[in-house]
Amino acid sequence: MTSVLVSSTAILVSSFAVTIWQIYVCCGLVNGFCIAGSIIGLYGEVARCFNKNREIVYQVVGSGASLGGFIFCPLFQLLINVYHWRGALWIISGIYFQLAAGGAILGLTSTSTEKSNPHQSAVTEVIEQELNHDIATKEIKNETQGGKTTLISHLYDKWDLKLFLRADLYLYVLGWFTFSLSFYLALLFMIPYGSKIGLTDIQASSLASAVGFGELGSRVFYSVVMKKCPHTYRYVFLSIIVATTSIPFFSLVALKSYPVLLTIFVVVGVMGGGVDAVYNNLLIDIFGVSMYPSAYGYANVISYPMGMLGTVTLGHVIDLYGSETIAFIIGGCSLLLSSGFVLIMNQRIKKLQLLNTAE
Repeated sequence: MTSVLVSSTAILVSSFAVTIWQIYVCCGLVNGFCIAGSIIGLYGEVARCFNKNREIVYQVVGSGASLGGFIFCPLFQLLINVYHWRGALWIISGIYFQLAAGGAILGLTSTSTEKSNPHQSAVTEVIEQELNHDIATKEIKNETQGGKTTLISHLYDKWDLKLFLRADLYLYVLGWFTFSLSFYLALLFMIPYGSKIGLTDIQASSLASAVGFGELGSRVFYSVVMKKCPHTYRYVFLSIIVATTSIPFFSLVALKSYPVLLTIFVVVGVMGGGVDAVYNNLLIDIFGVSMYPSAYGYANVISYPMGMLGTVTLGHVIDLYGSETIAFIIGGCSLLLSSGFVLIMNQRIKKLQLLNTAE
């Protein structure tokens, strides 16, 4: 609730901005910082409350963002045309303010819901055994030193800083970053690309709506297929889909017809829209529910600055190349890399499961 209220206020303040940097700070830095905390809290609560059908629940939660992209992209462009950008920010601020009610309802359900026992995968059991060994070693050292415990070691355990020592976290970050570089960052340039090839402002913004429309169907597809798919082949299947999604990205280079572009962006939404929820379950399979909020938060701490740098780099490359199509080419190549990282993580999970079985 606090994060949403601060975000709403920051967007409202930005409507009075006189320089572009004030908008960057209020709508970008402050808003992004607050929304990130809200998302981590929401996803952590979902992981805690739902041991069964978690794939479906994550897709339902993610469908809100898909529906928002489908509705609000052309709507906000219309608001800008009617009320100018300052008036549009007032309305957006009001929409954010309404989310505080959602936070209040979530708080009520959180306190009334009986806490479920943390689900731990076979991978997590191996990790916990290693961590317990490390903790026992530290306790022996503490006893030999008179039982003194430093503040650093206390924070190390309380904040799960041990996650930064695991290669799995960085593999996940690389896999998610390379996917988001294409599906989120490269697609930022589809509206400028539409305007450049002669589409109207409404037509160009509707390209983003096409992606959102495809995502809605993708949520249903992934929630059903991933639940029925055997766990052994789940991430292999994900890797194939991510690699296949690169095909429409490469095809965007030669396409300029508005109906064809709409179709292609719907296909992109269908193929990639539900991947974020599958990645969330991948993180749970590696680290378990109890450590999921920390792992998800730390992964975003690493990946978000990489995403910011990736956006600036893509913009610079477009300026040098002179066309937004280079962003789609980079996005297609990035999807192929993401597919490879998913396969590596899948092999890592299998290896840890075999170690757990042997023990």
